[in-house]
Amino acid sequence: MAQAVFDRPILTQLTTGDDEPVLVADFQDWSTAPRLSRLLSGRSGGHPLYRIDPISVLLHDQLYLPLEDLAGACAEEFRSCGPPGGRVFIVGQCAASALSLRVAELLQGTRNVTVILVQPTWPGEEHVWDRFAEFIANLGAADRARADLDGDPAQSVARMERTLRDEIEAIAASQGAGETADAFTELLAWYRAWLAFLLACRNDLARHDGQPAARPSAALTVTILTGAESGAVVPGLAPGEYGVVQVPVLDQDPAISAELADFLQTLFTSR
Repeated sequence: MAQAVFDRPILTQLTTGDDEPVLVADFQDWSTAPRLSRLLSGRSGGHPLYRIDPISVLLHDQLYLPLEDLAGACAEEFRSCGPPGGRVFIVGQCAASALSLRVAELLQGTRNVTVILVQPTWPGEEHVWDRFAEFIANLGAADRARADLDGDPAQSVARMERTLRDEIEAIAASQGAGETADAFTELLAWYRAWLAFLLACRNDLARHDGQPAARPSAALTVTILTGAESGAVVPGLAPGEYGVVQVPVLDQDPAISAELADFLQTLFTSR
């Protein structure tokens, strides 16, 4: 696997402790809603907690990075700063599920890994375009024709960014603001980074023919937390190869809540 070339860390340690480490792959929505990793950090007990944040890398360092490069950077940073052995928990939220499994694949050779996927989603081409259409609609613009996502991924991201930039500049001009206004610049960067990550997930799934990063084994267990069992799937795995736990709080709004963090904490301490 090629080494990812970027300077900004993908892994941030939020708490310290002597118990099993917990890695949380989550995202900050364009809102004030709390992040799952932040909620968990307030009740981590003795578990050192680390946030995996690929969006922060894609916001600042490169237009596009393959999922395996993001996972490789995460695993390398954890090996350099985390405890040298023992069990590690990896929590993946929604679209971060594929990244969480790729990180688990890299770590399971030297330690036991428990992966917990919270309402996992597996972005495909439709998912990428649905989010792009949502962002366009958020800007008050009409839907745009879909471009091919099968070519160079960085160029695909650049094309979507140009379309979004045109709309944002039109809004800024209509409001008498310069095109470099901070709020519009940050919004464009967040849209671009999010689309780049979703495209990386889509490409990873296509590259591996829908197969998971690693099959469950004595050193790796996978559990899905869901509010609706019918949607609990891991591409390429049979239902018996992973566990499913229905968590009522995931049917609430917002699903990411203190109650969910409390439930996860019980899983860390019961294994």
